[in-house]
Amino acid sequence: MHPVFRSAELDERFLTQGFVAAPFLSVDEVSALRESLGEGVLVGDRGFRDTAALPLDFEAKQRIHALLSAAFADGADELLEAYAPVMSSVITKWPGEDSQKELHRDFRLVDERRYRSVTIWVPLVDVDEHNGALCVLPGSHLVDAGPRSVPRAPGQVLPPLDCTDLVTVPMRAGDAVLFDMAVAHGSALNRSDRPRPAAAVAYAPAEARLSLDFCHPDDRVEEFEVAHPDVFRQLDWAAPPPGARSLGEVSTAARGCSVEEFVERSRAIARSNGGAPERGAEQWHRGVRGRRR
Repeated sequence: MHPVFRSAELDERFLTQGFVAAPFLSVDEVSALRESLGEGVLVGDRGFRDTAALPLDFEAKQRIHALLSAAFADGADELLEAYAPVMSSVITKWPGEDSQKELHRDFRLVDERRYRSVTIWVPLVDVDEHNGALCVLPGSHLVDAGPRSVPRAPGQVLPPLDCTDLVTVPMRAGDAVLFDMAVAHGSALNRSDRPRPAAAVAYAPAEARLSLDFCHPDDRVEEFEVAHPDVFRQLDWAAPPPGARSLGEVSTAARGCSVEEFVERSRAIARSNGGAPERGAEQWHRGVRGRRR
């Protein structure tokens, strides 16, 4: 397995729990990023909005990717072992009853028998349980519950956001949650009176071949090679990658995992390294060398 973190301690924690938290951007760096994004720092005007899923043109998504990749470059290089940015998004959670993001797992990006893909998620304001901090199900990244495709293949059932095994990670603006793209994650309602903007960049080992699993209307899941990360800024998410080479169909034999089975398997994996730490950013940050200035 290609190492994820430069630190062996963080690598072991990440591979067992599926995520770690760390100080990442300074106050000045957060301000500079917000200024660079300009109006793009707040997407839409209600609900949950993610620029990666919106019908923006290639140039707009490329601009966001360039800005976020540059802002995250030093921190990512300090923490990750030979990883490169693949795709980026600005995520806004507006106040209100439609701001919840259900528990979900991101699509598979690499051969996970050899590599792990990582998302670095950074809130641009302080976050807690009141305004929609990220919540994660430790250990869920190693549960085989079927292919993780776009669109989502049928038969994948995940726990609700009130699952008692979830860990909510409160953070200051500029802190980061680094999570495996296979880990189940989401966020509760934004009950504050202000929008909650966040920035996220997905990374893969620089040496790894990129791919995308696509679920056809007949529920067949097919893997396509992605020749260059720019392809992810050209997708409409309802069709296979344009001009991509097929790598064959993906087995769907693991479909049908119940909520109870999924949680129990995740719990067993998380406990295999002494159990998930206590809730709270301070516990997750422990042992991580900070960059905040």
